[in-house]
Amino acid sequence: MTDLTAEETPARRNGAAAPAQTAFSLPLGAAIALASLAGALLTLPRAQSVWRTGAFFDSDDAMRAVELRDFLAGQPWFDLTAARVDPPHGLVMHWSRFVDAPLAALQSAFGLLLAPDMAERATRLAFPFLLLAALMALVAWCASILGAKTARGPAVFLTLLSGAAFVQFAPGRIDHHAPQVVLLAAAFGFFLRGLDPARAPAMAASAALMAVSIAVSLENLPFFAVLIGALPALLLVDGVAARGRLGWFTGGALLAFPAGYAGAIAPSRYALSACDAFSAPHLAAILTGALALGLLALAAPWLESFRKRTAAAGFATVAVLTAVLLTAPSCLGDPLGGLDPLLREVWLTNVAEAKPLLVFMEKSPGVVIATAAPVALALGVSLIGAWSASGIARRRWLVAGAVIAIGLAGGLLHVRVFSSVTPLAMAALAAAVAGLAGRFAAVLRPFARASLAGALCLAVSPMGLALALPSPETGDTQGADLTCLKPEVLAPLAALAPARVAGPVDMGAHVLAHTPHSVFAAPYHRNNRGNRVAVDAFLAAPGEAETILRGAGAELVVWCAGEKKRNVLAKRAPNGLAAMLARGEAPAWLERTGPAGGPLHIYAVKPGG
Repeated sequence: MTDLTAEETPARRNGAAAPAQTAFSLPLGAAIALASLAGALLTLPRAQSVWRTGAFFDSDDAMRAVELRDFLAGQPWFDLTAARVDPPHGLVMHWSRFVDAPLAALQSAFGLLLAPDMAERATRLAFPFLLLAALMALVAWCASILGAKTARGPAVFLTLLSGAAFVQFAPGRIDHHAPQVVLLAAAFGFFLRGLDPARAPAMAASAALMAVSIAVSLENLPFFAVLIGALPALLLVDGVAARGRLGWFTGGALLAFPAGYAGAIAPSRYALSACDAFSAPHLAAILTGALALGLLALAAPWLESFRKRTAAAGFATVAVLTAVLLTAPSCLGDPLGGLDPLLREVWLTNVAEAKPLLVFMEKSPGVVIATAAPVALALGVSLIGAWSASGIARRRWLVAGAVIAIGLAGGLLHVRVFSSVTPLAMAALAAAVAGLAGRFAAVLRPFARASLAGALCLAVSPMGLALALPSPETGDTQGADLTCLKPEVLAPLAALAPARVAGPVDMGAHVLAHTPHSVFAAPYHRNNRGNRVAVDAFLAAPGEAETILRGAGAELVVWCAGEKKRNVLAKRAPNGLAAMLARGEAPAWLERTGPAGGPLHIYAVKPGG
């Protein structure tokens, strides 16, 4: 069986070290710079829109900007209340200041040269660009750990071809998803490195990165569970020889996770339970697991048989599950279980990134294949690598395969997971590409080898497959309609005096970012009360809607004409307020305001009633 981790050269066959150059014969820094420049050029129109108009292309970026503005204006570190959502109650967000801090630093630096609004736009361009460069470096590092240094060039190229520059790292993206992808790649790399007993301290660094990631959000938790689960498996195989690696991870976790908790959670909320963000049950389970790993490491000399080690590892697993069951059993299920059922039906089920990948197969088969096939191929490569390798290399491939497998499964359930697992898959594919290209070292010149590696990268990458496969049908198959979310369209609303606005859920964050108004509805699962005010009003008959909105204190109602996705409300209640507004009509208690003729319809709630 071919060893994917070895480059077959005359020097290697003679026992000498292989030349430490990339398959593209470029220094790593130069490769990253060129790939970053290519990514910037490919996304230039979007970057220009951000710079010229301040447009937001995603609700989370708009909401992050609102949160950042409040933070820079003096809102305390631990106060994550979005005061302009669901007034006068406000919405306590499940996000973390750990992302606001670097954004605030960047914006403050740009603010030395630019006006505040332009400093914000510069930050929104620089932040994803820097993170993308960091991701390329990390994927290259992971690929070199799995294979050889010659895998670094293909890894950079494959990261670019993964389409990262168009998704979580696109110009204007300042939400936590891109930092989380970077943190996952870094934790993965240190874990792979730490599998070597001589480099066991890397396990502590991996644990620390996991702690930072969990303090930001929980989206990487399934990946980390796989990595941590590999440690007792390591004990089963290696016995006492594994104690150093378990010990270093335990030490890093016991220091980093409490520190991350203290940095992310207000002292008054230390004992509270939340399934959608880092909270007491997560900390309890993680610390229990870390202590269990530490005890396994200490007890390793006495666990001389495989049977004893299996029993001890089983006991550790039971201890972790017991910690969760005792603190928050509900967190073993859906973290969004508290979402109102009606909101789940009319809003969340229509969010593209929360859908299973295969629901897009009918309209966009090429996109589905280009998204999933490279990750599935990387899983196959990892299994082949584990079969053909031995020792530490085999274990690294097995861990890589397990992490990629959990990402593939998660991506099939929620398409957004592919943005996290695909870079890890690119590291595995880069190691394989470099290994295969290296086998032609004796018969191909460096340029020909580099060309072969480039062709292989293109053939197995998401962008390469997307170019080769049929394009999706025209029309809105996955993305959101941005017609009424553009700054110029919202300008008439921004010109009005601050008021409480009732509008569709998906418009809320953009209204907050581009206008001085407050909103009842915004696309966040914790906002049950405010979202229900807007949704109930839009579904109700006009007379009942008036009662709901006046009771909540609404002063303006907004509607986007001709937007298909928002017609879910109109279709659900043909005689409701949403259906009436969708027809271009309005009840007597609403008065049209602002310029006529545009897609955004603005209505003032008349006094009295």
